[in-house]
Amino acid sequence: MIPNETIECKKGLTKSSSDRTSMKKHVNDDEFGSLNVKFHSDQSHDTALWFNSNCFSLTLAIKASGLYTTKTNTLEVAPKTLFFSRPDTHRELKWYSLDEIYHIKFSERFLAKYAGVELFKTFPFLVLETVIPENMASENFEDLCSICHQIDIINRGNSPFKKNIIANLVTRLLLRIKRNFWQDYDKQLAQDKEHDILKQFIKNLEHHSQLLQEGKARTQLRVKDYASMQGIHANYLSDVIKKRTGKMVSHWITEKTVLAAENLLQNNSLSIKEISYRLGFPYISYFTIFLKKHTGHTPRDLRNIKI
Repeated sequence: MIPNETIECKKGLTKSSSDRTSMKKHVNDDEFGSLNVKFHSDQSHDTALWFNSNCFSLTLAIKASGLYTTKTNTLEVAPKTLFFSRPDTHRELKWYSLDEIYHIKFSERFLAKYAGVELFKTFPFLVLETVIPENMASENFEDLCSICHQIDIINRGNSPFKKNIIANLVTRLLLRIKRNFWQDYDKQLAQDKEHDILKQFIKNLEHHSQLLQEGKARTQLRVKDYASMQGIHANYLSDVIKKRTGKMVSHWITEKTVLAAENLLQNNSLSIKEISYRLGFPYISYFTIFLKKHTGHTPRDLRNIKI
């Protein structure tokens, strides 16, 4: 998420009386937001820090150039480039010139709820810790910009189906990106042992979460269980997942459990007691404490509010 839902503009990036800067920002909530920034100036600009704490973020530099810095790399951004960040990552952008960009943020739950997408199964490249900004052919780039523009228009509207439409447009956007840049993703990383471990862990996590939700499993798996599935030590699995994604295995398990709980609580035919048992909690009180800690709400609260 952009800090305080704003852009930090240290030099030449604020709106002046000459109206050199036009910013359109439409942020719904912590699940999704879109941003279209236009600067009508040849003036050089200083650093702007963008931080996405809960969502994936995707940026199209339409007419912009600068440097994109991660923990370990500093990469060049040129006009007609695409780059993205995972949740819980920090990125620093230093713009040399900035005329127009699109920036979109979305959560895993947003696409699952409103488009029925299993994010990491459908778009495995989203687990990468760093992706080099991709310079694109005009035709492909214009296609992505067109989808971003549609998202921006829908997000400013008041359709009761707005989130469903946007989620499907974001899915279309990711499918275009996958087709153009990561169609050989698995082949390129086939010899990468750590990648294989990460990919299998996510596959196992998704599968077990589905079994819990369907009532076909009753026990939450722990780090050692996921490590045992791959025949490796729990410490090694923890190190690989932390290195590759920036999150601990326990963090991944917690996020998936919260997502499953929120999905099941929308089904009024299931009692809270049944849901707590399905997700591996022997007592409702444990389930309540877990959700209160990680969402700020009790199961009854989540059932009564529009998740």
